[in-house]
Amino acid sequence: MEIKSEHKTSTAIPTAGEIFPDGTIIELLRDPGNADGLTLVHCHKKILDVQPTLSHAGQLYGPVLLDQNVSRAVRFPTRVATPETTRKLFADTHALLINYLGQLDACTTAMVFAVFASWMAPVLPMAPILSIFAPPGTPKNVALQLLDLLCRRPLRLAGPGRADLLRVPMSLNPTLLLDEPDLKHAMQSILQAGAHRGVYVPTSDGMRDLFGFKIICSRKPIVGTELETDALRVALIPVARELPSLDQKSGTEIAEKFQARFLRYFLQNSSRVQIPCFKGSRLSQPLQDMARAFGAAIVGDDEIQKRILPLLDVQDEEIRSDRARTCDAVVLEAGLFFIHQDGWSKVRSDSVAEKVNAIYKGRGDVQQVSAESVGWAIKRLRIPGGRINRAGNGIELNAATCRLIHELALSYGVRAMQGPLRSDCSYCRQLEAMIAQSKT
Repeated sequence: MEIKSEHKTSTAIPTAGEIFPDGTIIELLRDPGNADGLTLVHCHKKILDVQPTLSHAGQLYGPVLLDQNVSRAVRFPTRVATPETTRKLFADTHALLINYLGQLDACTTAMVFAVFASWMAPVLPMAPILSIFAPPGTPKNVALQLLDLLCRRPLRLAGPGRADLLRVPMSLNPTLLLDEPDLKHAMQSILQAGAHRGVYVPTSDGMRDLFGFKIICSRKPIVGTELETDALRVALIPVARELPSLDQKSGTEIAEKFQARFLRYFLQNSSRVQIPCFKGSRLSQPLQDMARAFGAAIVGDDEIQKRILPLLDVQDEEIRSDRARTCDAVVLEAGLFFIHQDGWSKVRSDSVAEKVNAIYKGRGDVQQVSAESVGWAIKRLRIPGGRINRAGNGIELNAATCRLIHELALSYGVRAMQGPLRSDCSYCRQLEAMIAQSKT
């Protein structure tokens, strides 16, 4: 529907929610008098107005028209609660999950961060994924039920594949609860795309924007998939004690209460979101982005924000360890060895291969690589290489190449870069200065 500024119209523009530059917010509410109907709440300078249609800047807005099936599948708040502190809402949500799930604190805290991130996703720099590993014997269904009661506009899908995800009405900005999704390569790619702003998925009908918060719950862990660096991983454990029953009445009461509280949190804090700078954190770059996104969803409480870091530290260490064992990482480690040894201006691929094999042998790894394998690794890493003398190919250790190898080694988490960097190496000192500058 086209609205020309010189001729204002009284026809309402259908909206699923708006955030205006002046801080004004329009958000959807479920009409208490109509189970399938929606209305709008307008928030400007902490003043609320609930109406079927609302005007802002000369334009009239009305709730988006939804397919009846979609309307019944997605949960919306029915009211707005009174203001409260971030700490109080976080603590109460944490206590609720502990009571019904009986899980470890790390798992529960991660789920609370996910609930907050689902509500603040419209204003976050990225929409990280929460991946819940739920082996048999764990309270998987109760966990999904609770997240369906707490998250912003939850839409729970059973066993979805790539084609199913492309049919979801993402213009509604739902939180997708994916129960045992088909995580083939194509599905991983679009889930990864949906975690980042401005990444579109081409389809036969045009381009689809799948940006939005998503929760994966599966009996299979996502370790070793493309999603590792875009998902916070947690695992449910079996519980020996008897847990409270989450019946329909209890669920309705929880949803009524917490949906209203989180809506108030979103209305009063969405314009105050700031990307945190976690000084001293040595998370690798992808997990830094994830930590900042989850941290940004916690407004006005630095102490709670920092609770995301230990949740990602273990995961980051696992990713670094796995990556550091790859051929590419060990080739970089061998490259560092030659850079840090005096007298090397050029190094042949077969010499690098000998050092790579020596590193593997020193770590009890029986695999062997050839000079040809090293050459392919150099190409994959985009390190300038080629014929350096009549004897064969290799790399020239000029300043640009040495600097590149150091930067790649840091990003790959090679073991030589995990401790203090060398003070006698100018490239290590440059990296130290770069790291210090990024922290400030």
